[in-house]
Amino acid sequence: MHPLLIAALSIIFLSGVECAANSTKDRPKPKYTYEELWDLETGFWDAFLYPANKKQTEENQSTIFSSDVQGRVDITRTFDGDELNREYIFGLFADPDHVSLVGVPISYSITQFSANDNIAAATTVVTFNATTFGVLVPVTIDTWIEFDEHEKITQYDAVFRWFEYLLDFLVEGTATKINATSSDQAIAYISDTLAKTICNTHDQYCTGSNKQYADNSTCYDFLTKSIRFGKSYELGRNTLLCREVHEHMVQYRPDVHCSHIGPSGGGYCVDDMSYSQTVLQKYFNDSWIPFGYGEDQNVWLQS
Repeated sequence: MHPLLIAALSIIFLSGVECAANSTKDRPKPKYTYEELWDLETGFWDAFLYPANKKQTEENQSTIFSSDVQGRVDITRTFDGDELNREYIFGLFADPDHVSLVGVPISYSITQFSANDNIAAATTVVTFNATTFGVLVPVTIDTWIEFDEHEKITQYDAVFRWFEYLLDFLVEGTATKINATSSDQAIAYISDTLAKTICNTHDQYCTGSNKQYADNSTCYDFLTKSIRFGKSYELGRNTLLCREVHEHMVQYRPDVHCSHIGPSGGGYCVDDMSYSQTVLQKYFNDSWIPFGYGEDQNVWLQS
């Protein structure tokens, strides 16, 4: 083939690839009315409440999340894809009879809401029935949610406001319950309860190639002696609290989640990011600022 013809075809092909890439990146986002975004927001929280959240974990495909959803929660980590997010967002809070930090969500109140384009920002006070502790606890969650053209969540960013205060409240309540004279005694009691639960779940689901510990006592010793209990922001680090989070999801996909409760942490319960790396992580595909403002200086956007 003549060199000039090859060059011409190359230019045409590369231009087509570039245009396709740009069209994907710059494709127009759906534009919803304020009322539509309010309905989508409340639709999410309706699905979040128990027992509606159980249905989301039982379906093969989410009615809430897009297949390629991106999610970030400040006290844990980032979560990619529909299946993982259904397990984390819904499955984590779907069993009132299981040992859990906050239990199951039973009601909500949206106290702040602003929305335009395809983005909704809200503050929601969710009441949880913390059955393990025998109390009802209000939990404030700040969310930014972006919806795609199919009215599904394509990315979200969530912050648990006053979570350190909440953790202290649960520890203090436990201290009163067991007549402890210090918070250390209460934390030891909670650690014992959580570790036994995690190890029993491991024995039931993490078998064969998914096995993480030699036996139940090895599991218990590791969780209570080899790693720290965890601070309020460490539910995504090498802590007992992180493994408590992931223990709830082991039943759904042992091959994925058993490593998360094991000694290695499976890439989720690990100390692999510094404070600065966490704050400056380039994670989101889309900007949270509508109408294209500020994209040139947005440190959270992937390149």
